[in-house]
Amino acid sequence: MSAGQLATFALEDNGRTYTISTSGVRWRRRDYLAPWMNGRTGTKVSVRHLPHHDDTIEVFDAATGRHLGSAFLAAAASREQIRSVQAARTAAARRLKADLKAAEKLRRRRFEASTTAAPPRPLTSSTAAQAEEELGAAAQTDRRALARPDFVPHGPAPDTWARPRPPRIPTPDGDHS
Repeated sequence: MSAGQLATFALEDNGRTYTISTSGVRWRRRDYLAPWMNGRTGTKVSVRHLPHHDDTIEVFDAATGRHLGSAFLAAAASREQIRSVQAARTAAARRLKADLKAAEKLRRRRFEASTTAAPPRPLTSSTAAQAEEELGAAAQTDRRALARPDFVPHGPAPDTWARPRPPRIPTPDGDHS
C-alpha cells in the first residue's frame, strides 16, 4: 500500500455535502481551489481532511465516494504575514499577562504588623483620589469593550429627500388642517 493510500485512513469527514462553485469549495468559511475543478461547477462533493492541517483538503464525489483530487487554500497568507500575525499575538499575550500580574498584585490585601493578639487591620495605602482614578479607569475599560468602532451613526437626511408630512389634526369645527 502506498503512502498516499495510507494517508486516506487518517482523513476526517464531517458528513456534509458541498458544491463546487466558481470560487472552488467553501469549507470552514474559506475557499479551496484546484485546477481539476475547472468545468465541474455545481458538482456535489464531500470533503475530508487531516486534523490540524487545513491548508489542503481532499475532495470526493458525494454520490460515488470516488476521490476527485486535492484542493488548496485560496488566497493563503504569505509566510511574512503569518509571522507578523504570530508576533502580534505574542505581544498581545505578553501585555495581557503583565496586566494580569499587576492586577493580582493590586488585588492582594495587606495587613498591619502586630505584636499582640488583635483582629487584623487592613493597610490603606491609597488616597480617595487614587481610588476614584482607578475606578474611573475600570469604567472606561468597560465602555471600550462595549464600543463598536465599525458603527458610524447616520447623519441628517439630505434636503433633497422627501420627508413625511405631519399628521392632520381635526379642528372642533370639522375642518382638517
